[in-house]
Amino acid sequence: MAHDKPTTDQLSARIHELGNKSGQVLLFLSFVMVSAATLEAVKGEPIAELKSALWWWKLALFPVLLSILPMKEALWNRRWWYSFIRWLRVVLLWIAVILISIGVYAFLW
Repeated sequence: MAHDKPTTDQLSARIHELGNKSGQVLLFLSFVMVSAATLEAVKGEPIAELKSALWWWKLALFPVLLSILPMKEALWNRRWWYSFIRWLRVVLLWIAVILISIGVYAFLW
């Protein structure tokens, strides 16, 4: 069975899905950072774990923000470009998830 290459429409749909996922991660990060800032305001002095977690979560913002950039328009309707964008967004989202996980670890332990 031959491995079929995805069409431009399929790649475009996947890029859209990854963009939605990036938006969800950005929303999660926003919620977490507001919660952490609220905890800091209530406690008065920031706890070391909270400062460390916030640092990792702030770092995770960069790959998420890069992954929601409108990159499809740079080279419209080119399969190789759409394939590159798809893989770039996958890598950026995984980097963000890893950084978020490190922040959660720093906060909980």
